Amino acid sequence: MVTTVVIMAAGRGSRMKDLTKDKPKHLLPVLGRPFLDYTIERLRTAGFTDIIILIGHHSEAFECYNTVPDIRLVIQQRYHERYGTAAAVENVKIAVNDKPFVVIAGDNLYSANDLKNMAQYTGHMKIGGYRTPQWQGMGILKQKPDGTLDRIIEKPAEFVGDHINASLYQFTPAIFPIIEKLQPSPRGEFEITDAINIVAAREQLDVVDLQDRWLDLTAPTDIPKIEAALSTVQK
Repeated sequence: MVTTVVIMAAGRGSRMKDLTKDKPKHLLPVLGRPFLDYTIERLRTAGFTDIIILIGHHSEAFECYNTVPDIRLVIQQRYHERYGTAAAVENVKIAVNDKPFVVIAGDNLYSANDLKNMAQYTGHMKIGGYRTPQWQGMGILKQKPDGTLDRIIEKPAEFVGDHINASLYQFTPAIFPIIEKLQPSPRGEFEITDAINIVAAREQLDVVDLQDRWLDLTAPTDIPKIEAALSTVQK
């Protein structure tokens, strides 16, 4: 089992507007607690014992986690030179210490069950998938006949499938040389999905379907939705 996980929490959260002016969106209060606390709880339940939080925007706000034994803080470097999800993952190369690791989006709250499934080690890199009729604006997973990943089609204008990228990954250290050689995408970012497509073209990359719907903290209107969902779970 993979026991190291990286939480991507360096972004500005601009769609949260004034709520993130002085605070990272990952620490916005949800039922009186920082949103990130719920993610950490579920990661521990899933069996992760080494939690790396990749921080950037208002990094000082994360200092409350600095003394927690199973948590490490890594500050994203070269933010203005290399921007994007792949550039963010590049920052944990030393921290993961040549071990396989799981990466999750810090503004998504996955179930402990799905996190545990992603932590199972098979020797191959993995990507989380989810089937939904709301595929618009999402990355679509195209699979080979054996069910492994063929490629990710980013935000297609027309329907090519309803199997979306859930922003949940398991990588080996072999991902880092690929990231280092990446070129910027058309929108000028270094994309982890581009690195994943390179891996999938070279070797087996497993698709792990999520069994539970995850909660997404993107806009202010998401907060009451998440609070309602968490209140239901806690009853």
